[in-house]
Amino acid sequence: MLTFETKLQKYQLATLITSVLSNFLLFFATLTPAWQVANDLDADRYVQSGLWLYCPGQAQCWYIFSDSLINYYEKVDVCRFFLIGDCRKKLLRTPYFFGWHYAVLILNCITMVFIALGTVAIIFSYVKPQRSRLAVILLDAFAGFACLLLCVSLIVFMVNAEMLESKYLIGIKNTYEKEYGYSFYLAGLAFVISVITLLFAALVSTYTFLFPEEVAESQYSLKMSNNQFPVRYTNEIQQSYQPPQSQLSMQIPPTEHGSYIAGAISPRGEFKSQTRHFYSY
Repeated sequence: MLTFETKLQKYQLATLITSVLSNFLLFFATLTPAWQVANDLDADRYVQSGLWLYCPGQAQCWYIFSDSLINYYEKVDVCRFFLIGDCRKKLLRTPYFFGWHYAVLILNCITMVFIALGTVAIIFSYVKPQRSRLAVILLDAFAGFACLLLCVSLIVFMVNAEMLESKYLIGIKNTYEKEYGYSFYLAGLAFVISVITLLFAALVSTYTFLFPEEVAESQYSLKMSNNQFPVRYTNEIQQSYQPPQSQLSMQIPPTEHGSYIAGAISPRGEFKSQTRHFYSY
């Protein structure tokens, strides 16, 4: 049975909950396409552009991981009136995916791996208290790297999303500005929770290294929950108390010289002689 009575165990539980929650939010944010959204009024469609998935309104969503699979930039030749040979490429439509989309996607995947490893480390520190110091060191490393990578990922996305080529959606007649969707805000919330996870991991490290009595108490509570006390101790407790017998109260068996009247003990525990003297005759 799991017990969370000590402060160390409570901080371990809080670290576990925040780790799982941040990893779930980041996974859901990476999976969904609503990182940049725009309402194309010309075509009457709501466009969602994610890190790997593009959903143009009611049409079927599609994804691309290679520039050679589709015409990445739709360009036409624009030639000057007098200089026919001087032709240049003009961008007509914003491309669906850029290289920084792949960079953010890879950073998010690595972050989720680090958060998962941190979750395993905190579980190991609870199950094996005698090796909790090694697990806590790994927890701090994984939580720190995950928080740093997620911060870099969001910064890369925000900087590139404000660029001219990815900020606007070119419709049939007008141009529409893209906004941040719910996927981006979920990733931002995952980053905030990952920072909280890092703070809880620091508290776990503090109680593990600076307050070893908490670790000892944690081991004691874990043994109590798993019933690991020796059976011999329980049997000794359950045995009924038997007072020692006095030798004076035991009858000596008859001998060849006749029987012997053993001494008696008074109710107060004093010895009473039962031998005869000359006044008895």
